[in-house]
Amino acid sequence: MDDIISGKNSIQNISKYIGVDENNYDSVGYYKLLVKTAKEYSLRLNAPQKDTPVCMYGTNGLLEVLREKAIRHFITPINTLHDEPVLAKRMRAIDPLSAGEIYYMIVMGENEIYTSSFKHSFNRMLLKMGSKPRTDSLFQSVHFDFFKKFIKMSANYNRLDTLLKLMPSTKAEYLMKAFVSNLENTSSLEDAVDVADCFSSINDKKLLKSMIENVKQNEAQCENEGNAHGYMIYNILKNIFLSSDSVNQIDLKAVLGIPSIYELPKSDLQDNSGRIVQQVFFYGDDDGRLCYSQFLNSFQPKDWRIFKSKEWVEIRSLNNDVLIFANLPLNSDQNMDDTAQAHLNSYLEMNGYSPSIVIHRGHSYWLPGTLERMPINAKIVILGSCGGYKNLNKILEFSPEAHIISTKEIGTGDINKPILNYLNQSLLTENKIVWKQMWRKLTGLFTKEYGKSTVESWESYIPPYRNLGAIFIKSYDIAMKKKSQEEEIINEELSGWPEKGN
Repeated sequence: MDDIISGKNSIQNISKYIGVDENNYDSVGYYKLLVKTAKEYSLRLNAPQKDTPVCMYGTNGLLEVLREKAIRHFITPINTLHDEPVLAKRMRAIDPLSAGEIYYMIVMGENEIYTSSFKHSFNRMLLKMGSKPRTDSLFQSVHFDFFKKFIKMSANYNRLDTLLKLMPSTKAEYLMKAFVSNLENTSSLEDAVDVADCFSSINDKKLLKSMIENVKQNEAQCENEGNAHGYMIYNILKNIFLSSDSVNQIDLKAVLGIPSIYELPKSDLQDNSGRIVQQVFFYGDDDGRLCYSQFLNSFQPKDWRIFKSKEWVEIRSLNNDVLIFANLPLNSDQNMDDTAQAHLNSYLEMNGYSPSIVIHRGHSYWLPGTLERMPINAKIVILGSCGGYKNLNKILEFSPEAHIISTKEIGTGDINKPILNYLNQSLLTENKIVWKQMWRKLTGLFTKEYGKSTVESWESYIPPYRNLGAIFIKSYDIAMKKKSQEEEIINEELSGWPEKGN
């Protein structure tokens, strides 16, 4: 629209991509035109004389349409073929795209792209750059548009090291410094959330140390300039990052008002009677019945006793310290599973059982039912379903202190079962659950005893300590509320000064 108004493009020129109906629509050509336009607009936005093009943002704006086309024409086809063994066939949809066009496809489809789809797209992007790819040249070609988003995604999918090694070390250092800079100058928290999410996915100790130092420098600069908003952002990030190493002895609850996301004491899960209560939500489709059977068979008589009733099962540890309640996967077509969940909730409430652990075992389309009946203030929430990662913020509305395990891709019983077995065994034998330790042991188990597809699916599971973006948002909200309360107190005191003769 902006280019048409300014005379840089014409409706006639664009029509050759759109055609007169769906049959003549050139999806690849139109997407390429959108990317070309987005790169040009990004250059204008970042120029000294900032110029915001017409119709760039909002409903049906350039970025919204670019996102829709990237998902529809490229991400959805390669996601759908996630089981296709022939890689060339699976990735055929993106063959016509250049490296920069694949770059935009990835950042536009952040919430939709599967783990395996990202990794294969990332590799193809590098191949499109020739025999000696330079990722600094890639960023320059897109005018660093969405570069913070791409860095975060690369970190989340264990590709950040590759990204940085394919550029000179001085440029890699500059890029990461820019990644954590100017967070105070944006109208949203999106960039700050991306920085938080990125940190949790980095394993390189040197890079982690560098990120912390860059955050500290920006915090000090904001403090010196009197920028209270910027200081708040960087102070929150600094404390979250430092808390990842127990040597620093950062108590997030004392400093930011939130509990640690790296470990969870057993005492935090216990009710007033010292019991730990779990509630497991099953659904009555074929997958639900299969999962339920596997779930029930995982409890060994030497540690557990099982009591069955008409609509749910109760599983108790031998010392009665851990109680697990799960509704039966009764016929979903007749809403019998829903009824069983409602009756179980009533039973738990009547008998004073307050679940601190909630487990969803079912497809993502069943998740709204679990959220509707999920007990408030749960401390651990496990989403054994496809796309559970997208629902994190919804869960935090119900349970602000929840430690959440979720998946970005397709949940599988081969993974969910070991997770639950490890958790339950820890509840019986340990004083606390250390998430990094749990992830390290399970990674070793899957790598040693399972196939490649299971290992790839496991890489899509997100532990609580990697959900730093949501933790940042919570900490920021708490800080803003505290600031607002302090301002109200000051205003009240100031309003009374004249009457007091001051």
